[in-house]
Amino acid sequence: MNNIASWPARIGVKPGDVVLLMADLKRMAWTAARASARFHPEVLLAAFVDAVGPEGTLLIPTYTFHLQNGDAFDVRRTMGTSGALGNAALGLPAFHRTPHPLHSFAVAGRDAVRLATSKELDSFGPGSPFAYLHQNKGVLVTLDQSVNDTFTHGHFVEQGERVSYRKQRWLEIQYTDVSGHSELRRYSIFAKSAGHHMDFSPLDAELTRAGVLERGEVDGSNWIRIDLRAAYPVVAANLERGGAQGVHQFRWSWWLRDQVKSAVGLFRKLNKNHVSDAVGKA
Repeated sequence: MNNIASWPARIGVKPGDVVLLMADLKRMAWTAARASARFHPEVLLAAFVDAVGPEGTLLIPTYTFHLQNGDAFDVRRTMGTSGALGNAALGLPAFHRTPHPLHSFAVAGRDAVRLATSKELDSFGPGSPFAYLHQNKGVLVTLDQSVNDTFTHGHFVEQGERVSYRKQRWLEIQYTDVSGHSELRRYSIFAKSAGHHMDFSPLDAELTRAGVLERGEVDGSNWIRIDLRAAYPVVAANLERGGAQGVHQFRWSWWLRDQVKSAVGLFRKLNKNHVSDAVGKA
């Protein structure tokens, strides 16, 4: 684990690259502990910031896509739920956070301020970090994670192809911006309908055959590198083809599960609001 500074170059990252980085830090910490060492995520982040250089851009997911209509989000303080690496990045001065409350990123490098000041209201819209990655030939680099665990970019392809099982959904979020100002804002996401499920695992083999996925190993960690723009037509073809190896599936049992989950969530929210109103009147 002492060679982390060399990892980006060994994975093929060069100065000026646009990189989306995701990693399983628990496995890295365990590997370091076996070698009687300690793993520090800041070292990994610094290695990739240095590798892309001032002309490159590094993005780390800090998603909070679990938020529902009426929930609160503070771009300065709300921690991401997409892994410890993003939360570590949020604590470093080199990184800025993009504003969308459901799919935000910690960003460092050339276009960090541009992305952090975007007015895009749609998670996967034309002004989103996902569109930026596509337009700027970004690469996804994963460490000790699978394609299925990390390929959120597949939803950008779904929106671009206007798949029938997803619809634009708007949410009202109590939003606090970088200046501390709070107000109710509306944001949207291309959300899937009940009963539909995504499993991007089949893309591993398909992207490899297409020559847009590479894999290897660095000091005990397995890496995957995906050219996101070149991956778009491969994913689009899979969505159109469907079938047993399609990344999209539908089952009535999933539909029932989603309906029950939605009803339970609504009941809890109504009950929470009822309790809040009762406390306010006390």
